Amino acid sequence: GRAFKGGTLSIGVGLAMGSFEQDGLNEAIRNAKAISAATTGEMNSAIEYMGFASYRFANNVVALQLRPTFFNQSAKGNGTGGAFDYSLTGFTVFPLIRFIPLSNDVIDFFIQGGLGYGKLDGSITNGARKVTFGGSSFGTQVGVGADFCFLPEHCFGVEGNYRYLPVERNKVLSASGSLPDGIGQASPNHELENTSGDDVGTKLSGISGVITYTYNF
Repeated sequence: GRAFKGGTLSIGVGLAMGSFEQDGLNEAIRNAKAISAATTGEMNSAIEYMGFASYRFANNVVALQLRPTFFNQSAKGNGTGGAFDYSLTGFTVFPLIRFIPLSNDVIDFFIQGGLGYGKLDGSITNGARKVTFGGSSFGTQVGVGADFCFLPEHCFGVEGNYRYLPVERNKVLSASGSLPDGIGQASPNHELENTSGDDVGTKLSGISGVITYTYNF
């Protein structure tokens, strides 16, 4: 009880844009370009939405934060037979510890890191051929940033973060029609594989820039 006495609570929201290269799906996209003249671009960037709740200890140097995020990434195009679309949606939940080495009435500079969990669901559509799949994993995240509080209750922040959270294996949830280009195995309840027999992995790993709004109680 004494450890939490005198601290402050805050809640906030944020938007992240970053580099999240989906190597496994990009290989399938390149196959679709070669086989079916697909116009789909590769999946190299994504948008992420987040909320968070924080507790800052009375020493003003350490804070704890719980940060759930919603992840969305897609690539759309056309090819022989119709639409050639690829999409990923998912979420992460990360408890973070934040160190605030420099602080004044207006600006807080911080370093943060933590361990968390992420889950992704995806789909591949090649005309009438479609596969849905999903997977999850644990990972780590580190970052630096600054909050600018021009009013005591309202702060705007910027962050740069790196997250390592690969989903190395994805289980097929459903499949219809023939196999999409570049996919060699898509039987439901089995792992999604490419034509070489390797697992098709996805990633919540990447570097992102974040803008945030925080309300301090």
